[in-house]
Amino acid sequence: MGDSVPVLQGEKTNAAEGQIYLGTGRMSARPTTRPGTYLVRTIWKDAPLTKVRIEWRRHVEDVTPVLSGNTIGVGTANFRPEPGSYFLTADWRPDGDFNRPRRAGDRFAWFGGNPLLVSTETSEAITLILEEVPLPPSTASPKGTGIFGRVTHNGVPVANVGVYAYAKSGSGFKGDDFHSVVRTDINGEFVLNLSPDEYYLLARLRSDNSVDIGPLHKEDLLGFYPGNPVTVVKGSFVPSAIPLVRLKMVKSRAESSALLPGIIEGRIVDLDGHPVSGAYAALYDKTNMSGRSLFRSEPTGADGRFKFPVPIPGKYFLSARSGYGSPAEGGWFGAWDGSSDHSINIKSGESRSDVVIIVNRLSKKMGLSGNR
Repeated sequence: MGDSVPVLQGEKTNAAEGQIYLGTGRMSARPTTRPGTYLVRTIWKDAPLTKVRIEWRRHVEDVTPVLSGNTIGVGTANFRPEPGSYFLTADWRPDGDFNRPRRAGDRFAWFGGNPLLVSTETSEAITLILEEVPLPPSTASPKGTGIFGRVTHNGVPVANVGVYAYAKSGSGFKGDDFHSVVRTDINGEFVLNLSPDEYYLLARLRSDNSVDIGPLHKEDLLGFYPGNPVTVVKGSFVPSAIPLVRLKMVKSRAESSALLPGIIEGRIVDLDGHPVSGAYAALYDKTNMSGRSLFRSEPTGADGRFKFPVPIPGKYFLSARSGYGSPAEGGWFGAWDGSSDHSINIKSGESRSDVVIIVNRLSKKMGLSGNR
């Protein structure tokens, strides 16, 4: 059995209604119960909410979603995304303008199970409960540099909430990868003294009133600041307001479906067949294998061997490299040659132990874009 996954009132289902927004950017008008369909319901004050914009992003900082669509009359929208990892958000605007920044009076939801791992072999229903975007506190701005604000639940300020400032989003806001954390006071207000940078604000309060890091559980409160990311400049404080949502619990993804993780293992070698140490294998959803990888191995040892799980079965593009960030001249890079387009298909529960990736030293002539 897998670990339990906290989500916002979600449950597995094969039901699907209305139009289907496809990962290719197309839309089908026919309902389906086919695996790979994800039904999203949106709720406002215990009632279905229509005309809500659902957006799917590969990375939190992406300006443009890879998939989006609006809920219809019963507060639902169907999606068939490509396999991989996504961050889901929901927005409702009284003026229907989704091109402007969020502001007080809008309604917003951040999926408590982010990042969501998507497979073509299962169907899932997710219910997102929207909260109204509140006004920041009217108190005077503190002196110095940072972010101040208020945390509320159902419009009521909440004390002792842990407010976390993340300087990067690569961890998916999990674990201890945060820059700073403070607790709200009796008025639900907080002050974060920060150095100039760009930050993401999240708020958490466990049902036992602790703010310990680790997996979230049923009845915990979670909030993602609708104005993320926040740019902090020297000599000023940025006002903010974070609405909280209470998490519900469903079965783990491993328990809720027949979906099983796959495994890829093999060797990374140079052109002469010698093992390469300090390199890692990585899976991408793009043919050019640029940007952040979806899944990757730990760096290889002296034997050049690697092994890593693939949580979501599907088609990926496989390569190997050394180092992180933009490729450096003299580093290792190579794409798997097991198929003409370097793609590899991993089925549910499949183990591939025959993978060999040949790498070469990078040079300026290669003109490769950065992979991470």
